[in-house]
Amino acid sequence: MLGQACALTWSELDAEVDRVAGVLSNAGIGVGDPVGMLVTKRPEVVVAFFACARLGAIYVPVNVKLHPEQVADQFRTAAIVSVIVEPDFDRLLKHLLPLLPDPRRIVYIDGRGRHGEGDWDASLPPWSGPHVATSEDVVYYNYTSGSTGRPKGAATTHRQINENAIATISGLGFTETDVYLGMFSVFAHPHELFHRSLLVGGAFVVAETLNPRVAAELIARYHITWTMGVPSFYEMLLAFREGHGGDYSSLRVLEAGGAYVSTETLARMASAFAARFLPVWGCTETSGVGLGMLASEPARPGSTGKPITGYDIRIVDEQGADVLPGAAGELWIRGPAVVEGYVNQPEETNAQFVDGWYQTRDLVRCDADGFVFFAGRRSEMLKIGGIRVFPMEIEAVLGQHPDVVSVVVVRAEERLRGEVARAIVQLRPGSTLDVRRLQAYCRDRMANYKVPRIVEFWGEIPKLPNGKIDKKAVVQTAPDPSRDDRVRA
Repeated sequence: MLGQACALTWSELDAEVDRVAGVLSNAGIGVGDPVGMLVTKRPEVVVAFFACARLGAIYVPVNVKLHPEQVADQFRTAAIVSVIVEPDFDRLLKHLLPLLPDPRRIVYIDGRGRHGEGDWDASLPPWSGPHVATSEDVVYYNYTSGSTGRPKGAATTHRQINENAIATISGLGFTETDVYLGMFSVFAHPHELFHRSLLVGGAFVVAETLNPRVAAELIARYHITWTMGVPSFYEMLLAFREGHGGDYSSLRVLEAGGAYVSTETLARMASAFAARFLPVWGCTETSGVGLGMLASEPARPGSTGKPITGYDIRIVDEQGADVLPGAAGELWIRGPAVVEGYVNQPEETNAQFVDGWYQTRDLVRCDADGFVFFAGRRSEMLKIGGIRVFPMEIEAVLGQHPDVVSVVVVRAEERLRGEVARAIVQLRPGSTLDVRRLQAYCRDRMANYKVPRIVEFWGEIPKLPNGKIDKKAVVQTAPDPSRDDRVRA
């Protein structure tokens, strides 16, 4: 066990990878074997990724927050034959034991658990075999979050990870002097914890937290220069800074993905931290960031930027024809880092991959200069009175109100009007804002039919482990126009 506060040089990491590869090999894990990871975000995640790659095995991150049956479905589709696990997940592991018949292939971190025989800290000879992997071999199954449906595992190769890392290093301006802190969940693009730093020989920090106090301490202690997180994480960090201070002088880039970043938020964050606020877009299927505000160009407020070198995009209508500049359509993307499909899910693969293009189901606009602006998800688009309305348009307006901390807009139904916009709003403590005044604020800034008919004040909007708003949980909560759970001073 490395411990939560360990520090490794690249040479020490290499030796630890060989040691753990020996442990996994002794457990019977070898070429092509998918290895499930039931582990929190800790240094062993990085070691396990490289150890699997060294053996030619396939690393499979698992979202332990999912329902056990969803996790079991992931184990079945990925054909997972072995697992690295922390004892804290023994209850979940018990549900999976019928799929793991060999207890030798259950390797425990932090000592022995109840269900397996493998020991991460076993004293065994390090791996000394050949490096059998080629650039086209699958190195891991990068799973979607499962927040809106069945998780899907993108079969990702060594080459695709490297293509993405090389392109983002160049396009975004990442250097060997950067000290990197990734704030995404351990099961969401885990290679992005280290892949850029690996190629440039820089330092990176791994920490299991979204707590802004801990993040602030890490930034000061390790002189973090570059972070990656969702916008809500930076909102929390800013609120902590305003209340408690701290040393953020080392920061130079705040990379933000996973959600829309408003122009106001971008300017406020950049000013508060004296750092470059960098909107990006990427997904499981693109092996990481595919669009971003390139270091070589001035920022375009409200935009997510342009394609990273190597990626091509199309914006198409419902018939698959390219739309005119400025019109909204679905984003399609292709390139050497885009995967070819999902493991053992041919129907889902055929539905989203056509002639090398990945159909993202994200709706965007592109201006005359090639900058991309997000409009929302195709599945979330509203049709109010026969007119298409993007929830993001409404969220952007509501989010500009000084009393609004967080907001999400979803679909609702009224008996007479049919489909309407429902806004879930989290207010600043002590706010006296009411529904009527908030709707009046919207009417001054958008067409009347876009003003949310239903406004609910929630004490807190639920979030996923990666910090994104949990829209599935919101939608599953029945509309209640009288709900007011605001935090009052």
